[in-house]
Amino acid sequence: MVTKTVKSCEIIKAVIVNENDSVIEVAKKLHEFQERRIIVVDKKKFPVGIISVIDINDRVVARGKDLKKTKAKDIMSYPLNLVIDINESIEGVAKKMVLRDNYYCPVIDKGVLKGLITYVKLMNCLKNGKIGIKNSSNVIFKNKGTKNAKR
Repeated sequence: MVTKTVKSCEIIKAVIVNENDSVIEVAKKLHEFQERRIIVVDKKKFPVGIISVIDINDRVVARGKDLKKTKAKDIMSYPLNLVIDINESIEGVAKKMVLRDNYYCPVIDKGVLKGLITYVKLMNCLKNGKIGIKNSSNVIFKNKGTKNAKR
């Protein structure tokens, strides 16, 4: 029996920001892409955290912090509960997602974010035998000139 990996499933695009982007930049991307959550990446495009619209409200607006000076890394939730390698087995990933109560997870390939996998996409992949990533660059990364902090 051949073990199917996450690589054989449909990986969806991830909207991302750099860890040193301002909260204003984070909010603009969330609005532009009509998302409720955004993945935070380091300078190597490895997913290091996540920010939700609630995080912006609770950790910045409600506390009166400066939207221009507050960085994504200052308000992100980290570490991520689950980051999936593209070569992991679908069955193993499904078990991890259930045990950790995740319905979607960042997918990496050689330490670089490739996109997101949802539990539904994972189950459809198992059910339908669907093969292939539609786009090798499934990351929306529209920032110009942002410098990243060293970790």
